[in-house]
Amino acid sequence: MLKFNRVLDRWLTVTTAAAIIVMMVHIVTHALVRSIFHAPIYGTNEIVEYWYLPIVALLGIPAAQLQKEHITVTMAVERAKPATAAVFTVFACLLGALVSLAFAWFGLTKALQNTAIRSTADVSDVITWPVYYLVPIVFVLLAVLYVLDVVAILRRRTTGGEGQ
Repeated sequence: MLKFNRVLDRWLTVTTAAAIIVMMVHIVTHALVRSIFHAPIYGTNEIVEYWYLPIVALLGIPAAQLQKEHITVTMAVERAKPATAAVFTVFACLLGALVSLAFAWFGLTKALQNTAIRSTADVSDVITWPVYYLVPIVFVLLAVLYVLDVVAILRRRTTGGEGQ
């Protein structure tokens, strides 16, 4: 499970960094070509808005979960006994997994609707429907990460780890 987390974390980091770099190169090239040749790259704003930014923002969600860098409120858990804290944490993870699956389902229905109409970006011909599939993929992945956290907590509790 640790190897899976490391590989996934590396993949998310590299993919997000690549998207940011490609976005920056695209924007700078667009600005230079527009200024020097008075011929902007068609659809740059739409590509940034509908492709690059969703990729960067959505891939950051599971990355934050993997790196334990999400916002947590530990006031109740810190004051509880280890067994009680584990129960609260398991409950929170399961709730997070259920909410993530709900977001994935909603995202999938939207992605299918956008595929059916072959959606494009506002008034341009830049296609946008494929990026909508990133929402269900990311949130299913997040649900899996929550379930893996539950498994890790339960393993620690049964093997006499943390707090025993």
